[in-house]
Amino acid sequence: MIRHTFTRFSLVVAAIALAATGVTRAQQPQQPAAPSGPLAPEKYKDIQVLKDVPADQLDVTMRYFVAATGLNCSNCHVRDQATGVFTYESDTRAKTTARNMIKLVQTVNAGDFGARINCGTCHQGRNQPAGLTAALMMTPDQLAAAAAQAARQGGAGVAGAGAAGAGRGAPPAGGPPAQGAAGAAGQPGGAGRGNQTPPPPVDEVLDKYIAALGGQAAVEKLQSRVITGTFVNRATQSIPFTIEEKGTKYRESSQLPGAALTYGFDGTAGWLQSGTNIMDMNGFQMAQATRLNDLPRLLHIKDRYQNVTAGRPTTLPAATPSGTPTSVNLIQGSLAPNVTERFYFDTTSGLLVRHQVITRTPSSINGVLTETIDYSNYKPVAGVMMPFTIVRNNWNTLDTLTVTDVKANATIDDARFGKPKG
Repeated sequence: MIRHTFTRFSLVVAAIALAATGVTRAQQPQQPAAPSGPLAPEKYKDIQVLKDVPADQLDVTMRYFVAATGLNCSNCHVRDQATGVFTYESDTRAKTTARNMIKLVQTVNAGDFGARINCGTCHQGRNQPAGLTAALMMTPDQLAAAAAQAARQGGAGVAGAGAAGAGRGAPPAGGPPAQGAAGAAGQPGGAGRGNQTPPPPVDEVLDKYIAALGGQAAVEKLQSRVITGTFVNRATQSIPFTIEEKGTKYRESSQLPGAALTYGFDGTAGWLQSGTNIMDMNGFQMAQATRLNDLPRLLHIKDRYQNVTAGRPTTLPAATPSGTPTSVNLIQGSLAPNVTERFYFDTTSGLLVRHQVITRTPSSINGVLTETIDYSNYKPVAGVMMPFTIVRNNWNTLDTLTVTDVKANATIDDARFGKPKG
């Protein structure tokens, strides 16, 4: 059984190892920061290609390779079958291939081709790139677009190769783009043509959000909460969960088949427990866990984040085929280098409907990891509007959380958030 969001990969791989042992400037994701600490070769053995990658970004770089190719650690690295310990510096044929592919990306990106690529450009989550696909029948919209393009170019029509790309390799309507692709579904932007609605002031959007939640006084009274319910993962398994929040402290547990999985953050350090096995969390993994805690963010988006800006109003696609698109205002900021967090607020209700986290790998890899949390079905609890449906989605996880109960200002012992004693 594989567990959810932050991520199914990051939690489960850690648990297995433990058990064995067109966007405006304001809307652009933050570019990777210049290295400020030791580089990977200074800390790790046998780094032959990723020599310009900061040591503290090697983990997220590896996770991007997993997302882009659909492989995992043991597909490239040598692992002792008896102890489960990886010998990362040992060479394998797969590592040699990976190094050659990284050099290919770096060579293309160093050239003057007018575009940059990454692993996901071709692999799109699969070890074997899909290559060309059979041509599909063109939709009426594609026919109209192809005819308009032909007219602009003085062409004769849309027959045969004249309709190049109009129906070939295009994702099905409503289907999500590959990770790392530009213009991902629900992201702001567009062609940038014609009259554009200017961004609303940041304070205006956030004030409306706080009012929609129930007002500042009501939200300030909310000091803790216990959320229970079930989540359904992409394998259609239904699993009970409990989330405990108290200030910046966070604990989430779920009863997986065979063993309980719990992770927590005590305000300073993070940890993970799978069954009776316990390990520390740090780096990218802990960053994912701590941003699941919505409680300290309710009133403090502007205070907590750096470079907070507003983007132009945009539209999120309907969540279901029978649904309607949602008009949203966008606020974005950053808590860490190389990470941009976007908040989408319903322009009508003012409530938060999407939180998106975009993590960029070092520039030589040019990869992007995108995590999205959608909120809906808001209901009042202790005078504060809270989402009772939460969808967590990333490169290998799709979990739909259905909340059945929220206990506001529940008494939670601080010891609940501390690392259990082994």
